[in-house]
Amino acid sequence: MRRSVFITIPSFAVHGGIRVILEWANHLSKENKVYLRLLKGPPYLDWFQLARSVDIVCNDVPLRNADLIILTSPHAAHYLSLPTRGRKVVFLQMLEHLFRPDDLRWLAQCKLLYTAPCPLITIAQWAIAELRRTFKRTGPTYHVGNGVNSKDFPICATPKDGKTVLVEGWVSSNASKDPENYAPAVAKTLRDLGFHIIAYSAQPNRGPFHAVPHEYHQRPALATLNWIYERATILVKASRYDFRSCAPMEAMTKGTVTVRALDRGDDDLIDGVNCLRSGYDKTSLCTNTVRLLFETSLRNRLADACLKHVQTYTWDYWFERIDEILWK
Repeated sequence: MRRSVFITIPSFAVHGGIRVILEWANHLSKENKVYLRLLKGPPYLDWFQLARSVDIVCNDVPLRNADLIILTSPHAAHYLSLPTRGRKVVFLQMLEHLFRPDDLRWLAQCKLLYTAPCPLITIAQWAIAELRRTFKRTGPTYHVGNGVNSKDFPICATPKDGKTVLVEGWVSSNASKDPENYAPAVAKTLRDLGFHIIAYSAQPNRGPFHAVPHEYHQRPALATLNWIYERATILVKASRYDFRSCAPMEAMTKGTVTVRALDRGDDDLIDGVNCLRSGYDKTSLCTNTVRLLFETSLRNRLADACLKHVQTYTWDYWFERIDEILWK
């Protein structure tokens, strides 16, 4: 039976979290009629191929007859109190109060979503404990992962020159990412050692390390992303917190191994198995980066594991679990 699905989306900004929502919409549209409720910005999407059976809407008319309502961010918390005949589910990709730690109004809005009595799906194990301990969540809570779109990011093992380092998230945009600029600081050390530095992020290149990259890409297009993942010997990324970053998984499709500094998150990245990983610490990040660049056999072993990981944990793999949760 073809059902009606209503999914909220904060905007169409070029962002990993937005990409994941769009992937959900495309998958669900295979057997259902999907309405994507845009909450902010123009209904113009030119960086992702949305299925024809997904309708972008800027009003709540389809909500009335929806069989399933998926709320994907605190911006949609007010939908929790609206009477609907359909089942409501929260899809949480980050504890977004961490983006604005001093905004009490935003915190209250986030709490509404975090504590909703309806089922909640999250993509990070640490979030489940945090929701229960800090926010006293008691509703049903589930953990799933993300795949990689192999049409957008074709899987191929590309030769590496051993000299090119890619840094993602060069300009830290909020307190939960890289506020201490550990990744740019490590990149400066590497440039001084003669390595070629490529960097990208959503923001213009600025800050104390703006002169470090040989190349800087702001909001790179899909073709550019694939090109720099192919060229990169390794990817360097630092964050205080994340749920499940897209960049390391996208880089895996090219056999590009990540060096990660992170206190919580990125369940796909396992230290010594498919990456080198430490806590959010500059010294550890630098040590692991240098090690991965100079130990070719280690890098090759981890690269093989990366390619295997993205071919195993596909969107099809995860949607078997996601569909089971959504339609319980």
